[in-house]
Amino acid sequence: MGQELLILSIAVFGASVLQSATGIGFGVVAGPLLLIVLNDSAAIQVSVALNLLIAVILAPSLWRIADRKLLRSLLIGLAVGSPIGLVMFLYTDIAWLKIFAGVVVLFTLVLLLRGNRADAVSASAGVGQVEKVGVGFVAGIMGGVLAMPGPVPAAWMSAKGYDKDTIRATILVMFVVAYSFALVLQLSLAEVSANTLRLTAVLVPATVAGVFVGKVLSQRISEATFRSLITIVLTLTVVLLFGTLA
Repeated sequence: MGQELLILSIAVFGASVLQSATGIGFGVVAGPLLLIVLNDSAAIQVSVALNLLIAVILAPSLWRIADRKLLRSLLIGLAVGSPIGLVMFLYTDIAWLKIFAGVVVLFTLVLLLRGNRADAVSASAGVGQVEKVGVGFVAGIMGGVLAMPGPVPAAWMSAKGYDKDTIRATILVMFVVAYSFALVLQLSLAEVSANTLRLTAVLVPATVAGVFVGKVLSQRISEATFRSLITIVLTLTVVLLFGTLA
């Protein structure tokens, strides 16, 4: 287990760097390895706890630049979608969950690639409340199913023309609520073992180190690079979800 812990720590560090720098990516980098090593629902629980840690560390400094009106709409949808996602997680075969998540992310990737490049202000003004809540609803389901609420709203915001700082701030502040809710639901409805808690604690130092490295890198990433990274993360997510079905 020592070698596996080292590999997981490296993966979690890299995932935390990406998440801190862009707002998404932890589940794509660390998620598959957690699933391989743990091979059960504990992987989702560890991912939820570490994602929450990242969000809690970063949210206070990002609150002032988050789009609060959009955030409120996303959270409304999230509150409805999260319980549905958890029920799917508890009672649906993992292969079907991967197919569902893969289709959703693939659709989001297409949306991003076809999206306009309007400025954030006009983009925000032109989006209806129902659409915003709907994005939050899908994010909630994705969070409950595979602890991945970020890719859909991040790609949607990018396609609508929001700037990188607004996307990163809004998504990471949303994560405080999303992963708190997911953690409460997991603790209430799913068994959390002592081994899961110990593994989470062991991975905390690598997570925290990655957060601060990613925070520094976030200031050096251009808008074009940011959008490219989101596209890469979404593409890898689709490949990993469908690739692990075999």
